[in-house]
Amino acid sequence: MKQDKKEKRNNILYSVLGLVLGIALCGIGIYGMILNRIESQEYKNTTDKREVIAVVESCREIDNSDDKDKNKKNSRSVKYRTKLAFEVDGKAYEGEETYNQKIYVGDKVKVEVYRTSKGIYKLRPYNNLVNFVFYCVAIPFGFIIAIASVYSIRLIVKKK
Repeated sequence: MKQDKKEKRNNILYSVLGLVLGIALCGIGIYGMILNRIESQEYKNTTDKREVIAVVESCREIDNSDDKDKNKKNSRSVKYRTKLAFEVDGKAYEGEETYNQKIYVGDKVKVEVYRTSKGIYKLRPYNNLVNFVFYCVAIPFGFIIAIASVYSIRLIVKKK
């Protein structure tokens, strides 16, 4: 008898965790798509786009090898994710950028920035297809997980 109650409680707990995960995935997908759209529109509609010199504050290597490259010997696509500091009209700003060539801390690079509707400057947004696909997939996947979790909870409660 105790085993059944404990098992039922665990099943409900896992179902509730699944429900929270599903809702979180839906939320992340919706938030990401909205944020991506807002940044694209702000960049498109801004009247102040500039090129400025930024200083690399930090840099880390990102391995971008894909399956095609793995078949080739010693072939590796490497990108470098950098944290940049730049100044516009006497104000300091920060942003992140990805480069295909080796870059070092302290290097100076030319970047394009734009003024947002809030009056701050940001690095030019790059529409990343991988992120967009992730956001598009996260919404229905999260919805399916949430519906399955609710159905599972209903089944557990009905067994009473």
